[in-house]
Amino acid sequence: MIEPTAQVSDELLSRLADVSNATVLSALRQRGYHRVFMDGVKSIAPGRRLCARAVTLRSLPVRPDLAERIATGAHGDGFNETPRWQAVDSVGPGYALVTDAMRLSNVSTGGDVVYSRILTRNGAGLVTDGAVRDGAAVAAYGFPVYAGGTTSIVGEDHILPYEVNGPIQCGGVLVWPGDIVMGDDDGVVVLPSQLAEEILPWAIEHDEMEEAVLDHTRRTGESPSPYYPFNEETRRLWERWKADRA
Repeated sequence: MIEPTAQVSDELLSRLADVSNATVLSALRQRGYHRVFMDGVKSIAPGRRLCARAVTLRSLPVRPDLAERIATGAHGDGFNETPRWQAVDSVGPGYALVTDAMRLSNVSTGGDVVYSRILTRNGAGLVTDGAVRDGAAVAAYGFPVYAGGTTSIVGEDHILPYEVNGPIQCGGVLVWPGDIVMGDDDGVVVLPSQLAEEILPWAIEHDEMEEAVLDHTRRTGESPSPYYPFNEETRRLWERWKADRA
């Protein structure tokens, strides 16, 4: 089993889970990161929040000779040593499986049997730009699931799981092992792990400012326009809001 390296602490991960995806996107955009929102990857279990480190699995176009070698165990130890099983066996608390399926959104990356392993490993969730077989059954496991869709098409005819915990693309976004994948009902954002601690204070402040503006305008009926985009008046409103809450 390949164990990923924890580049973000559990404590920091827990605090990031309370920050909105839209805010993280804004923070990354300010730093020049514009390709961090996955295209075509949506929740098939709406209402669940994902904030976890990435265990990555890269797929290649299928080729019969290589598929046979991998299916018989690249190390001579049988099916359980294939990259897909290495990947799901590497998922645990605080980690999500992120599978590059080359954006083939109607091709299965696994179904209820394979992804039941995420449940028994207490993994945080699943992200793929491919499809999930047995989608209703996988969603019923209770963890967040983000995919290009659901399907009955067998993946082995189209894609070859090849490498675990190397850099991949997923939904057109570069994902490095240990990066933070953040999912909500709008989709999935990838937060480079080395930026997590840096953006957290700004993100918390930004979300609080938005909450202060919404609270004020809903109570008073005032337009948000004097406060949005954020400015000095917004900051004064936020300071009053914090003082009132204290």
